[in-house]
Amino acid sequence: MNIELVPERQYQAFNSVAGRHHHHQPIWQNIKNLLKSCFGTQSDSRLLNRDGSLIDINRLRQNINDEQQSYKKRHITWPYLLNIYSPSMTNSDKKIYQNRARIRYNRLKRTWQERVSQGDSFYVTLADTILKDVRRTDRHIKFFKKKKQILFNIMMTYSVYHPNPGYSQGMTDMLTPIVYVFIDESMSYFAFCSLMNRYMSSLFDQDQIEINRRIRLFNLILHSIDNELWNKINVNEENYLYVYRWLLLDCKREFYRFNHVLRVLELVWINSISPFVISQSITNYRSLFTIFICISILQEDRQIIFSYSNDEDLHKYFFSSSSSSRSHRSTKRILQQAQINYSNYILSQK
Repeated sequence: MNIELVPERQYQAFNSVAGRHHHHQPIWQNIKNLLKSCFGTQSDSRLLNRDGSLIDINRLRQNINDEQQSYKKRHITWPYLLNIYSPSMTNSDKKIYQNRARIRYNRLKRTWQERVSQGDSFYVTLADTILKDVRRTDRHIKFFKKKKQILFNIMMTYSVYHPNPGYSQGMTDMLTPIVYVFIDESMSYFAFCSLMNRYMSSLFDQDQIEINRRIRLFNLILHSIDNELWNKINVNEENYLYVYRWLLLDCKREFYRFNHVLRVLELVWINSISPFVISQSITNYRSLFTIFICISILQEDRQIIFSYSNDEDLHKYFFSSSSSSRSHRSTKRILQQAQINYSNYILSQK
């Protein structure tokens, strides 16, 4: 079997370059450059073995924590982060998984599509509700203008086959980052299911037990970290309810740029639901990182908050959805402060 390591056109181009510059550049350097262009570099940042299995979980975690590296490799890291792939899966295993996922997802999707086409009132009403939210979610981002059908299909399939909690407003917010990274519809569906089942579904329960628990915990931690800020916000007890949206959606709407949203979410997940957290048996700390991001946002806006003299202005600040209310924030500074406060809190609990 013949394997063409270098295309003929590239080989000829190389010979041409080498002939012109042989007096100025050693031939070995040209060979090294050519090999580098063909195969890439084998550096410590490499995450996968040649067979596609994960080299090291800690290296994966380090890559996600490293802001300079994470954005380049989310298509590799997020399937592990969201527990779609196990570390031992090879390229062959992943292909098998993807094929099975596509077959299973399409079968699930066809079922509700038939019911909608038959005019079943439950499915038609559900479809109408989801479609309205899909049209509104991240509509300012060009990528999603052509992805509305994918978002709708995934959200319908999830809602039909997960009646508890069923569909709730806000779920589409958590789906868009996954579709943006995974792109593939069936893989996005199973990644979203994993996120919901392992972390978020209880937040959307109608009994609101979990979200209220997180609000109370936020209130206690803010009080302990910044009592002056806590007093300013809680002059009117209803003011702290703004954090409901922040905690429900992992602060997804509180950042101006979508790539910043992706960065925030991957840090929340790696500190909340990743296999690393679960393997270390620190499940009591899940959701804490989101709380510390909320507190860091408030500290970032501290001067603005204290400039308001009445509850009406505070209310406008907390519930404003305009981009101008978020554009001044430094995402990097907020995340750094959240990590410091989070680490200090974890140490204080040991």
